[in-house]
Amino acid sequence: MIKTLIQNGVLATMALLILSSPTFAERIKKSTLEQKIFEISALKASVIDKIDQALQMRTDLQQQLNNLRDEIRAEQLISNIDSHQKALQHTRIRNNLFLIQQLKAYLDRLDSRIAYFQTGKARLKFFIRQIKDDMALIHTLKDMEIEKLLVRIDGVLDEFIPETNKQIFNAADIHPAPIELIWDEISIESSEIMALSEEPI
Repeated sequence: MIKTLIQNGVLATMALLILSSPTFAERIKKSTLEQKIFEISALKASVIDKIDQALQMRTDLQQQLNNLRDEIRAEQLISNIDSHQKALQHTRIRNNLFLIQQLKAYLDRLDSRIAYFQTGKARLKFFIRQIKDDMALIHTLKDMEIEKLLVRIDGVLDEFIPETNKQIFNAADIHPAPIELIWDEISIESSEIMALSEEPI
């Protein structure tokens, strides 16, 4: 009688351990999701590096633009340049305007790429959080739910991995603004030139 009770107790304990331990299928699911976290984390690090590169490039280009703008404004005052037509007849101002035209186009393209990579970083962060939430409930997830999540993740990986291996942007993709618009944005207005010229030295 006692021996039977002991045997039954041992069997009950074994059954409880079997039921409470993860199944082989659950371990496979968890391993797959852990691998995806590794892939996403690696890609996220590459995306962050790309953002840092783009921000540094933007800072450098903006500084170059500011220097050229200041040169144009100084030449405006010295030579009394108060119109777009006169500016294009002045060699230094004309050259600076065309350089600024290119720089502004580069900056616009950089801004769009920075926004693109920042969106990608947010999406990757979301997937890492979702995977961790799903792993906590692995025993309740259906295979179809995990499969749909993996398809979405692979779509993002396939989109962003090639982008991190490219140059930040292709100069052929830029669209420069009209030179007259550049002049209007960075030049000193004629009324301001007159006011400055009338100030006592």
